[in-house]
Amino acid sequence: MKIPSAQQLKSIDKQTILKQGIASFDLMERAARAVFEAIREDILSKAPATSFTVIAGSGNNGGDGLALARMLFLSGITVQVYLYKKETYSADNLYNQQKLAELGIKKEYFDLSDQLSFDRNSVLVDALFGFGLMHALSEEWRGITEQINTCKNVISVDLPSGLRADGKTEKRNPVVRAQMVYTFQMPKIGLLLPQSADSMERFQVLDIGLDEEAVQEVETDVYYYTLFDANKDLKKRRKFDHKGTYGHALIVGGSFGKIGAAMMSTKSALKTGCGMVTAYIPKCGYTAFQSYFPEAMVLTDAYDDHITSFPSVNLYSATGIGVGMGKAEETVAAFVLFLKKRKDTRLILDADAINILSENPELFDLLPTNTILTPHPKELERLIGTWTNDLDKIEKAKGFCAKYHCILLIKGAHTLTLLPSGKMYFNSTGNEGMATAGSGDVLTGILTSLLAQGYAAEKAAVFGVFLHGLAGDHAKKQYGAQSMTATDIISHLSDAYFTISDSDITF
Repeated sequence: MKIPSAQQLKSIDKQTILKQGIASFDLMERAARAVFEAIREDILSKAPATSFTVIAGSGNNGGDGLALARMLFLSGITVQVYLYKKETYSADNLYNQQKLAELGIKKEYFDLSDQLSFDRNSVLVDALFGFGLMHALSEEWRGITEQINTCKNVISVDLPSGLRADGKTEKRNPVVRAQMVYTFQMPKIGLLLPQSADSMERFQVLDIGLDEEAVQEVETDVYYYTLFDANKDLKKRRKFDHKGTYGHALIVGGSFGKIGAAMMSTKSALKTGCGMVTAYIPKCGYTAFQSYFPEAMVLTDAYDDHITSFPSVNLYSATGIGVGMGKAEETVAAFVLFLKKRKDTRLILDADAINILSENPELFDLLPTNTILTPHPKELERLIGTWTNDLDKIEKAKGFCAKYHCILLIKGAHTLTLLPSGKMYFNSTGNEGMATAGSGDVLTGILTSLLAQGYAAEKAAVFGVFLHGLAGDHAKKQYGAQSMTATDIISHLSDAYFTISDSDITF
């Protein structure tokens, strides 16, 4: 799914109105209707007596809110309407003001210095600003946003007011804090970045029938990877395939006290579907490894506690290196020698492999093209340096990918996959329960397995991140976010595959 910029969204709206022969008011009506139907399903079906307060701005986002207030009123719902007092309003906002007046729905005007009087137990609809907000809200708006944030049930229309669609929003800026955001047609970048953590709990994308041709004509490098995409990218198995068809993955890692990391990567690799998996570990882990996971083949280093050399990788379809590996002097030397010899290996680097790289930046030039790097936030900082905000971080990471022709994952609530071409894929699966030890080791195994199965590196990255998150979503349903472990994610990989392959997608 494409993620257009705010400017591109304005163009798509205009093209939709032109190509579909409708008025701008009609498109606004669609948007309000979509929010109303979502509210009816999510809230009114469970609590039909719920009352609402709508706080509307002077532009089209405010017009959406006024139209929604009208629909709630006509359904017999108690609704209170506040409208920001301004000399000028958008044409469609004025039209909806007139519609309210015709029905006898009262609205109260407010200034930024006013103290609003509304039931804090009602559902408050924030319709002050949408994707058209071009700059951060001034300090004058803090009083209104803080009043809104005293309400325990806040719904924002399109975006939490104050959060910019594709620009930076600082923590110091006034921003509405919403429990739910109903956003139109596609998510906005602002909803997918860590900067939105204090602005919302979750969002839902609502289809409002924007012209598909207009969307397709937009040129963008930013995408949102969904179940629809995963279903298309999934390699289908054939009747006469055999284990050799699905590749042989090699996992290199583990050290004394951290053998479990290599175990989880190895198990997740085989559960993801590659034909064979071999683990290369120090001797100390051999007995535990074979007992834990008999399906895996195991090679051991000559040394007991850590790795001192690397095996030949000629027999393997893909290699994952770094999980629990440590940075002993001999391990670092062996890894450097490996990189100097291997220019054509399909490679995943995680954990200590990344840390060794960051401490020896001359090694970056030795990375095979399309090597996938999976750093956690601190490891990412060691790779690209510090950043001032989320957008600065992305720009620095994009530059890194382009310079070294690698694929980089920025892990988070919507893990971002960056390609050397500059394309960016935000992930749509995953949950807070996956913030647990070993989750990254499981991801490394998944990615190595997909590479071994013959997925192109960029497909392995975006599909693997989605699969990992979806397995985590299934695990959360069974165990809850607090009690999930990394091995629970592995256990639910089969459920994730069933969801992807069995999804009945018609769009």
